Amino acid sequence: MKQMEAPKPSSGLYTCLACQVAFESGEGQRIHYRSDWHRYNLKRKVADLPPVTSDQFQKKAHAVSKSTKEPEKEPEAFKGHCGACKKTFASQNSYDSHMRSKKHKENAAKAAQRPAKSNNNAESADKGSSLTNPDDAAEKEAQTSTTANAAPEAKPLSMTFTEDMTEEEINAKIDEKISQSRRLEETECLFCNHNADTFDEVMQHMTIKHSFFIPDIEYLVDLKGLIKYLGEKISIGNVCLYCNGKGREMRSLDAVRKHMIDKGHCMIAYENDDDAMELVDFYDFSSSYAQLEGDEDVDIDAELAADMVGRIRLADDDLSLVLPSGAVIGHRSMKRYYDQSFKPEETRDSVLINKLIGHYTEMPEYQTAKNSNRRLAITDGNVGRVRQTEAFKDSRVHHEYQTRVGIQSNKLQKYFRIQII
Repeated sequence: MKQMEAPKPSSGLYTCLACQVAFESGEGQRIHYRSDWHRYNLKRKVADLPPVTSDQFQKKAHAVSKSTKEPEKEPEAFKGHCGACKKTFASQNSYDSHMRSKKHKENAAKAAQRPAKSNNNAESADKGSSLTNPDDAAEKEAQTSTTANAAPEAKPLSMTFTEDMTEEEINAKIDEKISQSRRLEETECLFCNHNADTFDEVMQHMTIKHSFFIPDIEYLVDLKGLIKYLGEKISIGNVCLYCNGKGREMRSLDAVRKHMIDKGHCMIAYENDDDAMELVDFYDFSSSYAQLEGDEDVDIDAELAADMVGRIRLADDDLSLVLPSGAVIGHRSMKRYYDQSFKPEETRDSVLINKLIGHYTEMPEYQTAKNSNRRLAITDGNVGRVRQTEAFKDSRVHHEYQTRVGIQSNKLQKYFRIQII
């Protein structure tokens, strides 16, 4: 079968309107359509741009290939490090923004108040930051290694205990934690780095600045001992005063202070009985007790116990106690019997009469009397005043009640409605 050939144009030339060129054969036109020059002119035609000649396209392609062979030098990556906040930044803008932040200024002020552990740490605390460039990387590594050898920084010790640990290991870990921790001074604030001249001034500072108050202060007898104990809980135990060990574990004094300030926990946990019993050694509540007449020392608890025992009596079953309020207390071993609920025996006349009626209606003699239209009625003995309809009154009321309940249960309608099929 012969392949059909495309009809030849009347002008004898094959043209490309996108590139504005002509070809003498159809094969040359098809080869042109597959070229990059034709594709480039098609894109320019879509963008309403004039076509380019073959020479112009070759120059552009040569320039593009030359630029790809010569890769551009990548700019050196920026590395910024803040020693006070212990953060690293990859861009100049983020580093500058961090330097202007309030958080960085607070950390820099805290770092400046701490004793310098090495020259490198002191320099970072004063400046608040340091830049790391590729040129001075070797110098910084040398300084870091020298600092590490001179004064290694102690890592915070975790106080997490497991079941596998022995008592000696737990005690050794606690002793190590106490030896590493710094104790707060008497004139040092519990919640910030403020250091006053006297104890009264630091108490006034905590009251005004942090809204700190002491519960039941009228019964407090050892204020300095209480503040010292709270300071050891914060600095050595790293425990929040309000959470009292119920929250997450914190491993440093700064972390505990930041938590208490951010969460508003600058207060003593005193609501639960366990929290109050922890601080009972610093209080004396004897002045709140009722004073008895006379100088004799009387044990109030013993008197109350004797009074209660005298008013409690043994129940008739000899297995339970009857309190003064009338409540009965039994032993837990008898719980299965106390949970049982028996129906009490009825002694009311109305209930007994109805039982008798039900009993006699089942007898054959009653059925015979019923069939002979003889009705019986229970009276008080005055037969002359009883009407014949009294015998049917109770039965009629009962049947009406049953009918009413049946209508409500079956949802029977009481009005006419057209049935819709």
